[in-house]
Amino acid sequence: MQKGRQLLEGKIALITGGGRGIGKSVALAFAREGADIVITARTDAQLNTVAEEIKSLGRTCIAVAADISVDKDVERVFKDAFDEFGRVDILVNNAGIAIDGAFAEISMKDWDRTINVNLRGAALCTKATLSDMLKRGEGVIINIASAAGLRGLPGNAAYSASKGGLIAMSHAVADELRGSGVRVNVICPGPIKTEMLMQSKLRDFLLKNKESLLPPEDIAGAALYLASDLSGGLNSQVITVRNTNRW
Repeated sequence: MQKGRQLLEGKIALITGGGRGIGKSVALAFAREGADIVITARTDAQLNTVAEEIKSLGRTCIAVAADISVDKDVERVFKDAFDEFGRVDILVNNAGIAIDGAFAEISMKDWDRTINVNLRGAALCTKATLSDMLKRGEGVIINIASAAGLRGLPGNAAYSASKGGLIAMSHAVADELRGSGVRVNVICPGPIKTEMLMQSKLRDFLLKNKESLLPPEDIAGAALYLASDLSGGLNSQVITVRNTNRW
């Protein structure tokens, strides 16, 4: 890296779930390192606030409200991204939901919604940009899974299954792409101080060791590493960001 050069200078990054929490922190970290940004989430107000913060850093940002579990919404997000920038260099599949409830009690409607957002949504977004990345022979895909995908979280089997599936999908796709110039890696956060966690019925269980709670900026740091040349040829790997080994 040349002296003074930003880690993501000249790159275009698309972050799903970019209106708050981890997605917001990743978007801002990437912008500070020279990337122009596309953010998407379901809430316009949150997206617009983040977009203004990114623009205040001197970067270009477009915000597209969408539900990434819906095919047509994903098509619109990527059309807007390609119309504005011509490409996507870095995709961060971060959007996710968690519907708390014991497996015996959760409805299949909630199960399907969780899988559709957390797993199908990531697949849709990956497919929407992958052909262009392969054509150019370069690109980075970062999937934000969860420690729950490595060791199932009691009280949220659907979330655990969706994140475990995302890890397995990432490994399979990454190995298919080996040698193509496109890299796929995974970040598995532990408990992170976000609205989703603080509103969860499982909060007390997850925070029985309060020192385990990390800020979303810690995930942004890991994402920045994976998105940049610092991670070199790293592919098909899982980075776990937490400071304890168990719940």
